[in-house]
Amino acid sequence: MKLQTIILLISAGIFLFGCAGDNSSQDEVYRYENMIDISYGEDICSFSGETIERVRFGGKMVMTDGTEHLFMSAECTAGFYLGLDDKSTIVSIQIVDFAHGQKYLPVDELVYLKSPLQPSPNGLYLTPIDNSNERMKTYIYDAYPGEFFTWEEVLELVDREWEIAQTTAQNISN
Repeated sequence: MKLQTIILLISAGIFLFGCAGDNSSQDEVYRYENMIDISYGEDICSFSGETIERVRFGGKMVMTDGTEHLFMSAECTAGFYLGLDDKSTIVSIQIVDFAHGQKYLPVDELVYLKSPLQPSPNGLYLTPIDNSNERMKTYIYDAYPGEFFTWEEVLELVDREWEIAQTTAQNISN
């Protein structure tokens, strides 16, 4: 009986000390910095004039004068871009990586999955995904089959399907 108690105490000690070890490297896997400066539910899209609400979607354009425009989707970002007369005033264009959800990437580092099974905030069904993340592209494609687009193809799609000039002129003047 005494031997069983000793074994039980030793086992409990090993368990407790083993679990109390340094887990900092394990925790690092789950830590990442929120790089999105969109206040979902509060900020207004510079293209549509609507409140930006859908998390994991959005965009940002920085201009040479320091102005920052926020957008609710890749298609709104593209629409605003297409409506600009002087594109040389653009410093950067970034879109939220859907898979990460809290990170902007430059538009040319993303692919845009167009799938009728995955709606985007403005109805063009575009889901931006980090082009270097092969595993995530496969997972999202398996869940939402469709077609991958480049940024240039997104611009062509938005230009074909939206009336850009009117919307942009109206929202910039407001």
